[in-house]
Amino acid sequence: MTGKKPHMRARGSVRRQAGFTLVETLLAILILTTAIAGPLTIAAKGLSLALIAKDQVAATFLAQDAVEYVRFIRDTNRLSNNSDWLAGLDGGNNGHTTSNSGAQPNCTNGNACVVDSLQDLVSNCGLVTTGCASTPLYFDPTNQYYTYVTAGNTQTIFSRTISIETPSQGGNTSEAELTVLVQWKDVGGVVRSVVLRENLLNWQ
Repeated sequence: MTGKKPHMRARGSVRRQAGFTLVETLLAILILTTAIAGPLTIAAKGLSLALIAKDQVAATFLAQDAVEYVRFIRDTNRLSNNSDWLAGLDGGNNGHTTSNSGAQPNCTNGNACVVDSLQDLVSNCGLVTTGCASTPLYFDPTNQYYTYVTAGNTQTIFSRTISIETPSQGGNTSEAELTVLVQWKDVGGVVRSVVLRENLLNWQ
């Protein structure tokens, strides 16, 4: 009898070690879940940031396009010996830039405009305080460019506003301050923007 008791205790001990308790199982699940959730969260955050970066790059190019087009208008006025070097942007007639209404647009001193470099179009869209957010850009899938032509094109998330202050803050009548604002809503509904500013000179 006495010789069997240790043997029974040993068997009981082995039996207790053979399985997991409920607490151990729950703890293992918790550790596994944490190990999986961490990388998934990082991956989701990385994807979101990648989408934001993609939109930001597109917005920067759209802003730069508007800057280049305003430079083109300035250069055209100077090469044509137009005394109004901002004609077509300040309400003055430069002979080729018109708005949808046929009137010469004024994008200066509190007024906001949209520009379409491919259509050679400048059009007022309101005041700088409200901007042109209600005038979205469209994407032409055939020619792969952005435009304000709606027919056959897809509305994008981007809007673009240009405004010009002249004379500049220093009072120089041969200098104007151009601001281009591109806005969009990201996948989370957050309004984001890119702003480019440039000083334009009435070069001789």
